[in-house]
Amino acid sequence: MSGAFEADVVFSCGEDSYLPSVDVWLVIDVLRATTVMSRWFELGGTELYPVKTPDDARYLVQELKARGSSPLLMGEVNGLPPEGFDLGNSPVALDYDIIRQHYCGVMSTTNGTVALCQAASTGSPVLAVSLRNASACLDYALTLGARVGLLCSGRKRRPSWEDTLCAGAIIEEFTSRGEVLLSDSANIALTVWQNRGDSIEACVKKSNHAIYLEQIGFEHDITFACRHDSSTVVPMLVRENSHDILRSVAGSARPYPRRFESSIPQARISRPEELRRADPFEELLTYTKKPYRRENT
Repeated sequence: MSGAFEADVVFSCGEDSYLPSVDVWLVIDVLRATTVMSRWFELGGTELYPVKTPDDARYLVQELKARGSSPLLMGEVNGLPPEGFDLGNSPVALDYDIIRQHYCGVMSTTNGTVALCQAASTGSPVLAVSLRNASACLDYALTLGARVGLLCSGRKRRPSWEDTLCAGAIIEEFTSRGEVLLSDSANIALTVWQNRGDSIEACVKKSNHAIYLEQIGFEHDITFACRHDSSTVVPMLVRENSHDILRSVAGSARPYPRRFESSIPQARISRPEELRRADPFEELLTYTKKPYRRENT
């Protein structure tokens, strides 16, 4: 990779958030929207419609049903499913039986789907990324352009600890590949990640939203969301029939650089070189394999 590569981080979404010009957006909502999105495609879902509000979701479901579809309506307000929704925003609540009954889904969440729609409004390609598919999404992003933007969904239009942590994980992987010009916000996210301690899950559980999710009974979602690089699924927004639709453009449910045991790992394991050679993007990204250094900014 050359020094032309850049990374920028926006810490929260909102209509008044400034989004810089980038070639591709990675939208992050670890707890829990983008984790649910990757899980949807891991289980075999084919398309997922992210919308801003529960009412938007209800209207779209009726539109899709009129076309002969049978979409799953899912999402949350304050962590819980809105009235009339089929499912909430829990990745562990999804299973193969649900996906077999619904080839498509409609999703509205407080922060994650709002951030996706906001990123889509810039006209740049948009990927939905979480801790689970972080490296796979970065690989795919690098086939789309040199300037990578990370939009953290945040919480209540303010930065969130877990999304900033995930952004830092992606920045570290990015800078491990060569010289990358980092914005100040990217350096902040990287510092948060590098000072997380050994356990990703323990670090995430310090966040306000994780504490709240535990209080309302979703502690298993936190453990699931912390399985770093456990998936190669890459959900990407496409525009069809005046709607933004997520589709899987790469990957599967198999672990990206390594396999996990039954329990979540307590520390990130360095990717061995033999597994790097097994990377499904090897031919596309030969230019990323050259030795280089990160520029100090």
